[in-house]
Amino acid sequence: MDRISLIERCQLGDLESFEQLYKSYCRNALGTAYLIAKHKGIAEEIVQEAFFQCYKNIKKLRDPAAFDVWFYKLLVRLAWKMASDYEYSKPLEEAGEEYTLSMKDFSTVYDREENKLIVHEAIDKLSSPLKTVIILYYFNDLTIKQISMVLDCFQGTVKSRLHNAKKCLEKELKKSFGEHFINTMYLEKECETNG
Repeated sequence: MDRISLIERCQLGDLESFEQLYKSYCRNALGTAYLIAKHKGIAEEIVQEAFFQCYKNIKKLRDPAAFDVWFYKLLVRLAWKMASDYEYSKPLEEAGEEYTLSMKDFSTVYDREENKLIVHEAIDKLSSPLKTVIILYYFNDLTIKQISMVLDCFQGTVKSRLHNAKKCLEKELKKSFGEHFINTMYLEKECETNG
């Protein structure tokens, strides 16, 4: 069953379809929430609340094709709100394996466990707007247009934040990996950010 049909069935109240939708989005949602909140418990609460709100309000979604934007807007706003309501105490090292996401654009440095930690720490140093753009773009494969809709800002703003975030990450990762670091972030999606 394709994603649009799945969402349409969810809108009709089909619980099995919603369970499939949950399974399809849960891992990325959990990773996104964790990277924003930096706390396992809060990330789990964010995801639980996001899917509750999703189930409760999915019938209001007019265009099933717009689900990704609608869902990530809901998730990011909950993550910002809930993360700001808590003081987080667990360091990044305590994240479980389920929170480690595949990040193909950092594949040259992101293949070993200690490198994953360095990448997460570099992302964590970014300001909230830059961090959110990086998470949505690289971890969730949203387009510039989709991110602008999630964040309610212009596409130019997203491009600017993405450019600034890449520069900051490149600088941080070069410190950790030395001058031999190859900035693969620019390779696959550079055309989209310039177009």
